Amino acid sequence: MRTPAVSVVLPVYNAAAFLREAIDSVLAQTFTDFELIIINDGSTDSSERIVRSYADPRIRFLHHDRNRGLVAVLNEGIERAKGRYIARMDADDIMLPGRLSKQEAFLKEHPEIDLVAAHVELMNVDGETTGVWDTDRAVVSEDEIRAMMPRTNCIAHPTVLFRSSSLGSLRYDPRMTEGEDWELWLRMLSRGLRIAKIPEVLLRYRQHPSSFTSAAKEQKLQEPRLLRMRHRFLIGEWKSLRFSVLHWVVIKAQIRSLARHIKLNVLPPLMRDAYRLLTYNPIRLLYESNALKKTLHTWNGQHMFLFPYLSMGGAEQVHADIVASVADQHPLVIMCGFSADRAFQQRFAQSGIVLEIPRLLNHPWTRNAAHRAIAQKVNSLSNATVLSSLTNTFFELLPLLKPETRTYFMQHAFLFQPGANVQHKAWLKQFDHITGYLFPSEMARKEFDRFLFHQNIPGSRSAKLLSTPIAIPLFGAVQEHERTGIIFVGRDSPEKRLGLFLLIADELERRLPGRFRFTVVGAQQHEGHPQVVFKGIIKDVGILSGLYDDNDLLLLSSTREGFSLVVMEAMARGLAVVSTPVGDVPSRVGPSTGILTSTIEDETVAKEMVDGIIALDSDRTRLQNMKIAGLALSRTEFDPARFRSTYRALLIAPAS
Repeated sequence: MRTPAVSVVLPVYNAAAFLREAIDSVLAQTFTDFELIIINDGSTDSSERIVRSYADPRIRFLHHDRNRGLVAVLNEGIERAKGRYIARMDADDIMLPGRLSKQEAFLKEHPEIDLVAAHVELMNVDGETTGVWDTDRAVVSEDEIRAMMPRTNCIAHPTVLFRSSSLGSLRYDPRMTEGEDWELWLRMLSRGLRIAKIPEVLLRYRQHPSSFTSAAKEQKLQEPRLLRMRHRFLIGEWKSLRFSVLHWVVIKAQIRSLARHIKLNVLPPLMRDAYRLLTYNPIRLLYESNALKKTLHTWNGQHMFLFPYLSMGGAEQVHADIVASVADQHPLVIMCGFSADRAFQQRFAQSGIVLEIPRLLNHPWTRNAAHRAIAQKVNSLSNATVLSSLTNTFFELLPLLKPETRTYFMQHAFLFQPGANVQHKAWLKQFDHITGYLFPSEMARKEFDRFLFHQNIPGSRSAKLLSTPIAIPLFGAVQEHERTGIIFVGRDSPEKRLGLFLLIADELERRLPGRFRFTVVGAQQHEGHPQVVFKGIIKDVGILSGLYDDNDLLLLSSTREGFSLVVMEAMARGLAVVSTPVGDVPSRVGPSTGILTSTIEDETVAKEMVDGIIALDSDRTRLQNMKIAGLALSRTEFDPARFRSTYRALLIAPAS
């Protein structure tokens, strides 16, 4: 029988969606002296039919009627392989044409090397390149691989080519349900075998929910997985009475991972729960428990809203407007967090039942029961809709809801940051349970789409991302004042940078004493700025509208915004806007409606805003034209009637 140079082992389990592309990429290799061992491990889809449609003599097809698992199939492939070298391949990946040629040549040229890998390029189910595996790119040389391997895997499994003779009796460990490759590489290194890597992309690695490893990894924290896999490696070695220097390095890595696991995953929730146990008033807990029971028993609506706060803020105003759009449907609004103030309590209460139960939803002894009670009520409804924003409670509730429940999550602001967005990555486990994501900010929607792309969520799934309108409740008229009025509206929080506004106010007062008026809404008095009037938190919409009417410019000094409702409120009352280029602001503020700084850096923002405000003050015609243009824009785009009709259509289920 012909003895090929390379045996390619390709396990298959329900991989029909990508199998033909994977097989074709192997058959298209520039290196042709290989056999392709395809093992169908009990697939119930059309995988078998796809394989049998090929007539290439290099294909050896093995079929199992029942699923035996990846490790058993891999070991069978090794046993059946005839080649001097064995290559791994997965049924959803794509070999680049020169892979086998370059790796076979490398092992020929380096007889001291036992296994050679290569870089991978990540792609999603649509075949779109989504990035690279950072650890794979960072670790290239033999020394780097040997140093990294005890800490974590740095070799992409489907890129490896190894010598059959080097493997000897070594096989994948049947006990491993994940990480079987990493454990094998550790045993190879423990026995003195050498692993190298070609620093070139030779395989496109597809990431998707149904791949062999992703489903297992998704539900598990990284540190426990690393601890468990290293433990199995060490126990297996020691049971076989094998000891090596590598074991000590693995033990050190275990200690570091254990410490990191305790620091990141054990202590924080323990400390949070301990704090709640010690500080939550049991009488308040009992009160909230009774309130939940009574409310769920008497509530007869179909719409449930989960929001964090009643306090002043642009997001809270949007939330209140959404609830108001279905006020006639008797909605229930559950507040999941502790509000800094109660500015919007009346607004919410006018539209529905408001239930504040933050202690009940967070206390370690009551939260699970509270979630179950809420889910049970929702599941008893025939056309229930749940809408939430800015709260983790929604994602904790999702797995408990029946599939037909319509669920929406509003994302006000979002910025994709590779390596960050940790909370949103965790929330993606519930992506399939969500009917739609709502985005008042178009920039946030685009950024979230980028985030999904780099998390290998296919582009077709982004149909869940829905752009939604914003309403401006009260429109005003353009007015003119003898002294130019400048207003700041927002919380005294780091991202709003009230301090920068005050610095700008001080500089304007120094350069043109008495020429400007300064007003701050949403923050308490700051000493040392006598020219600034601090109004604190204003709950009355009429009073706030009057303050807008008394000013000419809104100054927004934020480092981060989503839609920035305050900008549209100001424009709707006839103000021009001076702002940093954050969130959706650049799509609203331009030369015709205000001033946009070139950056968000403090010094540059201060200089550009001071110079720009002085220039506007000296050209009152230009200032008035900006105010007129802003008001016209807000009337066109932010009609309350359009807002209400959009949300009613979204929230109210069609008659069955």
